Amino acid sequence: MIKGAVAFIVMVFGFAVWQATSGKADDPNNLLIVEVNTSAERTGLLRDQLDDFEAANPGLTVDVISLSWGQAFEKLSMMVAGGQIPDVIEMPDFWLSRYADAGQIADLGPYIEKANFDDDLEGDTFKYGSINEKLYTIPYGYYLRALIYNKRIFKEAGIEKPPLTIEEFYQTAKTVSELNGVSGFCHHGGRGGPVFYYWLMTTMNGSDQFFDEDGNSTFYNEGAIKGLTLIRDLYQNGYAPQDSLNWNFNDTVSGFYSGTCAMLHQTPDSLPALRKRMDEDDFASAPMPLGPSGKSFPHLGYIGWSIFEKSSNKEAAWKLVQHLLNRQNNQTWAERGGLVPIYTGISQDIFAANNASQGWLKTTQDDRWSYLINPNYLPEIAEFDSITVVQSAQAMLLGDKTPEETAKMWADFLTEAQTRWLKKNKGVDQ
Repeated sequence: MIKGAVAFIVMVFGFAVWQATSGKADDPNNLLIVEVNTSAERTGLLRDQLDDFEAANPGLTVDVISLSWGQAFEKLSMMVAGGQIPDVIEMPDFWLSRYADAGQIADLGPYIEKANFDDDLEGDTFKYGSINEKLYTIPYGYYLRALIYNKRIFKEAGIEKPPLTIEEFYQTAKTVSELNGVSGFCHHGGRGGPVFYYWLMTTMNGSDQFFDEDGNSTFYNEGAIKGLTLIRDLYQNGYAPQDSLNWNFNDTVSGFYSGTCAMLHQTPDSLPALRKRMDEDDFASAPMPLGPSGKSFPHLGYIGWSIFEKSSNKEAAWKLVQHLLNRQNNQTWAERGGLVPIYTGISQDIFAANNASQGWLKTTQDDRWSYLINPNYLPEIAEFDSITVVQSAQAMLLGDKTPEETAKMWADFLTEAQTRWLKKNKGVDQ
């Protein structure tokens, strides 16, 4: 409790210092952008693109606040509650409904009507960022999941190819774990990891739907329970590192390139770190394994740019968003940050250019793989994804809850949220 209070005081003091030194409170031409998925590489790239924006728009300046991903959800909430309102926010997909439902972010539809984007903009870009037919964020890139595997470790274990099915995935993890000092799978047990459970549960169900026609969660279904049982058994049998229970994105990536584990469920933004530390001949990617139905539903997430309703200069904020989304900037961001870009021509060029990206390329070309999209229209999805699933899944892996209890808990949560949404939004498309 004391640590939390101290952290809050330090954060508020930091915002007060920023406000006093930047003049933001008195100058609507001084914009604030908040990034929530940070690294030295990403922050430096963002600053370069903001410098270009300032040079092209004399009189406008942009300050940046960078929040580390592990604490960004809580810190941004406290920042907004304390009256420190950004102009532009980096918006993860599963946070969107929280801020849209509270009326805190602007509808970008009127701005889009006057904007021009290249013809090869991914067809569902505006759909992904919309709730109740209003556009609240524009994705700047997609996080599509694939299976990255260590070819050298596979060869040492006598494995000739990556697993095609979920059953083969489990057996591969088991076989690799028989090697001295190596685990089969780099499990992502911390924040950002729940999408692995969603993939496994829906793929074992044979459907990419989170709800049935009556609004009940499909996590009640037998396939979903079998999926959780599989990952529980994989972890408890030692086929994933024991401390992976708390691993975040960087932990999983470092676990892979260090040779601690041989398979990694990740997005293309893991590739820059892998290329720096591994020989490209030693790793490759494959689509996520197929379930009993012969289909697989790898998660497709996105992150985009939103404008706060209380921005002191929405027109300038929109100019900034357009700048960050232009083709050249989007290509640079995709290449250096490892995202699937929003322009299909760029995407094809990037994925086809190197062997490590073949898993993502095949996923986009073969109809056995379909994208799994979170029910991001639910205001409760941020809490569910960031807190509920992480904590209860950890309890399950440790043996404190059964897969049946865990699946029911998640299904109850989602069903109640869906029921509330349907009651409030009768006749509105999701």
